[in-house]
Amino acid sequence: MSKGYWIKQATIASTDLFIEYLQTVIPWLLSVGGVIIAKDINQNSDLNQWDGGQLGVIVEFESKAAAQKAFDSDVFQEYIKSNGLAANLTLSIVG
Repeated sequence: MSKGYWIKQATIASTDLFIEYLQTVIPWLLSVGGVIIAKDINQNSDLNQWDGGQLGVIVEFESKAAAQKAFDSDVFQEYIKSNGLAANLTLSIVG
C-alpha cells in the first residue's frame, strides 16, 4: 500500500496561536500516525518573536485513507474551526 500525505499551508497570525498550534496539532498528528517529513516557516518579518506568517508542512501517513481519516476527524475539524484556521488553511491529500 502506498503512503498518504498532507501537503498543508496555514497562515497563523499571532504568537499565541502559533504556539498553541505547535503544542496541540503536532502531538495530535503523531498520535494518529502522522510523521512530519518537511516544514517551511515564513514569518512576515525578521523579528525573533513570531509576528505572523505561513507554516508549510508535509505530513506522511501509512496510506491515503489514513491521511483522509485524520483530516476528517472531529478533533482536527473542531480545532481548525475553533481557532479560525479553516479560512487560512490550504491542505491537499495525496497518495
